[in-house]
Amino acid sequence: MGMNRLFIKSPVNDVAVINLALNLGSLQEPVPGIANVLIPLWRMSDYAKELERVGVSFVIEKGLDYLMVRVKARYSVIPKAVELLVKTLLNPPIDRLDDAIREAGTRITLSREDVITLSIAEALKLLFNDHPYSRHPTAYEYKLTGITKDDVRRAIDGLRAISLTVVAPEDVVEVDLPSANYVEIPVRGFGSGSRDVRLEGKVQTAVVIMYPTYGIKDVERSFKMDVANTVIGGMGLVSRLYREVRVKRGLAYYAYSMYWPLGSSGVFIAMAGVRREFVKDTIDIMLNTISNSSLSDDELAMAVRNRIGRLKVMKESPEGIANVHSVIPTYGLPSDYYDRYINYIRNLRPEDVAHEIRGLQQPVIVTVGT
Repeated sequence: MGMNRLFIKSPVNDVAVINLALNLGSLQEPVPGIANVLIPLWRMSDYAKELERVGVSFVIEKGLDYLMVRVKARYSVIPKAVELLVKTLLNPPIDRLDDAIREAGTRITLSREDVITLSIAEALKLLFNDHPYSRHPTAYEYKLTGITKDDVRRAIDGLRAISLTVVAPEDVVEVDLPSANYVEIPVRGFGSGSRDVRLEGKVQTAVVIMYPTYGIKDVERSFKMDVANTVIGGMGLVSRLYREVRVKRGLAYYAYSMYWPLGSSGVFIAMAGVRREFVKDTIDIMLNTISNSSLSDDELAMAVRNRIGRLKVMKESPEGIANVHSVIPTYGLPSDYYDRYINYIRNLRPEDVAHEIRGLQQPVIVTVGT
């Protein structure tokens, strides 16, 4: 099986960026939390240190669908960088497993102390039940101390590249890793209800209202949901949530929304940061704001301009190009995915977006804070 890959010629002659998606996200971990331990273990290796010595910048991030390795280097050192990267991934210093477990555990503890991260983690757990998406990549309560050296060896033996995205002057990059396609795991049913988590010593309480929605492979409906999110809370200071919750009523420190179109499901997330005594009023206003499906031509036009403008800005650097386009080979999307996106949202009508807002399913609601 050939690796799913995408090459884009870099706008910078002497810089190359590589995005390598691996099968170690929350969705595909053979042992939950193994990727959290592998990341510090990989960074402890001599090969990783050599990567840094030759001037290679690399980041390893665990997501819900995959683990992404992002590499940026001078084009002239790319062959050496790729060779060292593969050696890093395939040869973790397993004898330092205890150190890696401690470091991973500390990172998770710190993530769970952040009210925003923890509120999203708890909402995912409530919404997705026993589906792998219930395990937040960095703030789930993984049982790391039960991970063994044999678990690490099996994870490395089963390591597969889902996709490779290369932004470089020439298409000469080859990564010597076995490959596999992204395989979705359908969600059998979504959870419901609410949860309130109390943490001592916090200045504010995070409110999360999370809805299940379309995954990235549901192309046209995910395009509409992206615009709906922009109207509701994705345009910063001019978004509905910010205006209604923060500007008009002064209830929150922040208010915004996000849309995550994942491979096996989509997630729409509305968030606000408030003082504890304002939680109920804030939730009521947020729910009313989200459910308001009326939309003017001007509001839709502003949202479309916002999405197209943000996309153009993100594609101004090699890193941005790689990050934006890596979803195409990862999920097997059409090669003209973004051209389709721009053309589609330019032709949307207000009633198209209103229909998506009205179609939102029952959310889960989580509050985390003092």
